Amino acid sequence: MTTDTPATGGEETVPANGGAQDHPVAEEKSPPDSGGAAPTPPTEQPGRPTAPDPSGPGRGDALGRMDQLRAGGAKPGPGDSGGKDESWHHVDDPPRGGSGPDPVFSNVGQTAYGDHAVLINIQLPDGRQVTILRSQRTQAELLESEHTSVTVDGFDDALERLRDKRVVILRGGVGTGRRTTAELMLRHVVGIDRVVGIEDPEVTLTQLARQEGLLLKGHGTVLELPASEAVTIGTLRAFELLARTDSAYVVILDGHGDTADPTLAQHTVDHTPPPPENVLRRHLLRLLRRQRRCAGNCASCVGDCWKEFIERCVSHDGIAAELAAHPRPRQTVELAQSLAGWSGADEDLEAALGGLRRRRRDTVARLLKQDSVEKTTEDPQAAPRRQAFQIAYAILHHLPLADVFDASELLLGILQTVESGTERPPRVVFDGGVDQMLHAWGGESPLAAAETGEQPRRARLADPRLLTDVLDVVWHDFDGVRLPLLVWLEELVFTRRDEVRRRAAQITGWLAMYDFDEVCNGMLRQWAADERGTGRQAAAWALDVAAYDDRLVARIQGRVLGWVRSANPLLHDTAARVYSTRIGRLAPADTLRELRTLASRDDLNGSASVARALTDLYPVAPEETWRTLVAWNGEDLHRLRVHAARGMTLLGRLAGRAPREGWPLLLTAVEGFTPEPTELAGLWRGALGDPTTAPRAWKLLHVWLQLGDEDPVLADQLVALFAAVLVGRLTGRSRFYLRDWSRESATAGRLLAPPGNAAAGATDPSQPT
Repeated sequence: MTTDTPATGGEETVPANGGAQDHPVAEEKSPPDSGGAAPTPPTEQPGRPTAPDPSGPGRGDALGRMDQLRAGGAKPGPGDSGGKDESWHHVDDPPRGGSGPDPVFSNVGQTAYGDHAVLINIQLPDGRQVTILRSQRTQAELLESEHTSVTVDGFDDALERLRDKRVVILRGGVGTGRRTTAELMLRHVVGIDRVVGIEDPEVTLTQLARQEGLLLKGHGTVLELPASEAVTIGTLRAFELLARTDSAYVVILDGHGDTADPTLAQHTVDHTPPPPENVLRRHLLRLLRRQRRCAGNCASCVGDCWKEFIERCVSHDGIAAELAAHPRPRQTVELAQSLAGWSGADEDLEAALGGLRRRRRDTVARLLKQDSVEKTTEDPQAAPRRQAFQIAYAILHHLPLADVFDASELLLGILQTVESGTERPPRVVFDGGVDQMLHAWGGESPLAAAETGEQPRRARLADPRLLTDVLDVVWHDFDGVRLPLLVWLEELVFTRRDEVRRRAAQITGWLAMYDFDEVCNGMLRQWAADERGTGRQAAAWALDVAAYDDRLVARIQGRVLGWVRSANPLLHDTAARVYSTRIGRLAPADTLRELRTLASRDDLNGSASVARALTDLYPVAPEETWRTLVAWNGEDLHRLRVHAARGMTLLGRLAGRAPREGWPLLLTAVEGFTPEPTELAGLWRGALGDPTTAPRAWKLLHVWLQLGDEDPVLADQLVALFAAVLVGRLTGRSRFYLRDWSRESATAGRLLAPPGNAAAGATDPSQPT
């Protein structure tokens, strides 16, 4: 990021890379960018103004800033909705707990519910009355599981352990296929018509283990462990006693990690998900067979084309990427269902996978809305804190967890301020940790990827596309979150470190795709006119992202053109920064014309934003950009020559492309264009001879000569080039530098020694030697 300090002493100021795609060659440290524009503001710390305006952007006054945004006509739209997902129950099931179908509860009572389920009424010792549902798997369901499931490693050993112990803990994450494995284990032990399940009970396992009549005689029961509970040896022994008494079998699904109790090891089986490619093959084949669909334009299809179609799906790059991002069996089954209707043409694949996009969004919506209705007596702020952390985790994908914690704490404070004014409710010091704050039903986290052990730990989304789903849900489904979200992003832009600032600005640009007028008029316009270079650069980053929506390109271009034509020097600098992004590369000719307008003004004399835009435009339109640099270098207007010299020195820092990666970019071909040596020499003379750009130019010259020491062919070109550059009034100064550099650089020594070196000839008496 940039800092707002004035350029002094002939040192030019260069901002951070605003979007250059080439890699820089090695360079020495340079002074920070002023991002400057006249009038120059007082020296300040990055993102922290010396005279804060409480109502301005990034000033820490969340309520005042939201009032300011509302006054500007930026009003969020309504759209909050609820939803709850229960995997084993029908949508018409009555709610469980105290509002069950029978208002009278006995200590242990059962009520038939449908053809394959029983409601078990339990009165707890503390007086609470709860109801749990025990549902039985049908033969058709288990036969379908046998047809589509992939046998996991260690299945036979787990089966023998179940027969011997009667109670087994199957440890594995939600969505890994553990439930199907448990049902098939029980099916082999007790028979196909004797498998039942008790899911998501409102009581603990310890309380369930005391209930007579819970297990059916001669049946196998799948019991899912609540996310907040761990199995103890006492609970296990109680279930083992119940199972032996009733000649029953129990598989407890446990989503926790390794247990600290070694006595549970003999009852524990680790569940490893099968390879996702095999799961996809099995389910896709089953679906094609059921549909009797031809996948190969056969004259008389008998299913021979199915295998080829399935292998094509597995090896397709787009499908492989989807499979890698969502490898769990439950997700793979959804992928197979989408591919079963695919025509096989690449242009139809996006439409075939559209349902997965909707399901991902629904998952994120349920995750966030689940917390919005959760009630926690021990810590009332647990649910809001998890929501804030989940949003920060998604938005700061790939960034360190330290940044995520800091940003989520900031968001939580803003949300609490909106709800309760300035009062900040107390919170617990030790919460459930990252896993708990990213939790979903049964402990599953659809957000986080597997831990890699990297240091520092970073936020890793299971699928990077979930970032846009989180933004979509937060922006469109929650009525009161829009303005707090924008204020939070603004605080991140102005008060946090560079990586977080850039990400926050980019997220703001993405939100502009949802509502351009609300975001641009309320936020980006003020950032563009902010006296801090931080705000102006953030506006450019945001518009760069918003320009990926083709519908907004013309509006953004028109707005930036208005900034070029305005009388505000801060808007001039922002316009130049925007032209350094994708906006400038979309129309190179128009960009170069407007950059000349900006470079001709005296309010950007101390800014490198114009030069940076030229540098970023060069890889896209090298010849047009180079012609502009050459033309400016020959202008009578001094400030145009300075901007040309700056542009040349910034381009000189970029490395060439294959097969000349070790060469400077300006000596290699880009899109078939290579600068003429005479024109390059003229720009070098301008950069080395002007007091504004000379310090950086001489440092860059030293870097180029060092590159020549590693490549004889490059050294010959450099000697020929700089023999034409270091002439006239540059001769004396060049001898001073070359004598110092020649101690370590053979290429510099060649420029000192005749023949072919103008610097070794007659010296300019006006320059020191």
